[in-house]
Amino acid sequence: MNKRNAITVEEAQKRLGQIEINVNTEMIKSVDSLGRICARDIYSIMNQPPFPRSPLDGYAVRSVDVQGASRENPVKLNVIERVCAGMCPQKEVGPKEAVRIMTGAPIPEGADGIIMQEQTDEGDQVVEIYQPVKAYGNYCFQGEDVEKGVLLFEKGTQIRHMHVGIMASQGIEDVQVYSVPRIGVMATGDELMPVGCALMPGKIYDSNGPLLSARVMELGMEAVRMDSFGDDTERLADAVMESLGQCDALITSGGVSVGVRDCMPLVAEHLGAEVLFHGIDAKPGSPIMVMLIGNKPVFCLSGNPFAAAATFEVLVRPVLEVMRGRLGWRPGRIQGILETAFPKPSSTRRFIRGRMDNGKVWLPEGRHSSGMLVSLSQCNCLVDIPAGNGGMKAGEAVDVILL
Repeated sequence: MNKRNAITVEEAQKRLGQIEINVNTEMIKSVDSLGRICARDIYSIMNQPPFPRSPLDGYAVRSVDVQGASRENPVKLNVIERVCAGMCPQKEVGPKEAVRIMTGAPIPEGADGIIMQEQTDEGDQVVEIYQPVKAYGNYCFQGEDVEKGVLLFEKGTQIRHMHVGIMASQGIEDVQVYSVPRIGVMATGDELMPVGCALMPGKIYDSNGPLLSARVMELGMEAVRMDSFGDDTERLADAVMESLGQCDALITSGGVSVGVRDCMPLVAEHLGAEVLFHGIDAKPGSPIMVMLIGNKPVFCLSGNPFAAAATFEVLVRPVLEVMRGRLGWRPGRIQGILETAFPKPSSTRRFIRGRMDNGKVWLPEGRHSSGMLVSLSQCNCLVDIPAGNGGMKAGEAVDVILL
């Protein structure tokens, strides 16, 4: 199979967006839901707080009884009860009466304000009040945080620590989330050796497998590391089918170009796969091929480390995000201003490493070869360099894809 005509990145994204993806859901404990994606809207099932409560330690009073109070002219009130958090008031506050109250405790009937204890003599039976309070001053109303029936967060929300806390405050024990997809990762190439082995002449360690697996896990999905394989079409075809039997999608790296040992196109032919495209008009990673086997996507990326990383972000990640429930997800794209020049002319669209801070974009020093990996650690974005430019100067505006 020869390399097909390259298509635009946008056309590739369009074709990938047309893949029919079955997304499953499951019920899990809300306390274990960190990082998962909500499969339905979450509404409050109770008022929060569930009762009027005190925001501080002090005395619950009637505001009318403490008008004009000061240290020079204190108001004396009879203390009829003490209420701590977790207790329920047993008495109603009447004229010239107060209830000793602690933070979080229910405010008793009859009281419409709280005097902080620092503005009293902290009396147990009779208390001197040194400061007035307005009606409903220092008073937390029932439902002040959220009322019953309010939308807390929407379907498709990635659950963070605050969402876990909100659900706990509502007594929501179980939450429906999208199931975590299992993504197979397989590196190919006769030159590869696994980490932990003594490196033989002419060989290199497999970095793509660990890099892509780690990125899949970093995004909240399950990565299934497959054994790396040499450039053998039949063995690779068998390995691809075996992997798809265990996973929802497969990512391979290497063997996708037009060299004599680049056999992933032959694997597609051997398996009768539906090839969505083979080649994009952008660098790095232009040989990328994506095929469908039994409605499961197989992303065949370049063996060059940065090429694999860049095409993963631009083309693979949007599909995986949909698979885990983030429907309609797209990479964050904004404009920035180059602080360092990129003088290399380019007839082809390029995605290069960058670091963005406060709208300014820096490029790592040195060459930008797709085989170079270490400089990726300095980056938090990809800079989208348009085709047909004679080099980019410092101060020019550029489109940036956030990682």
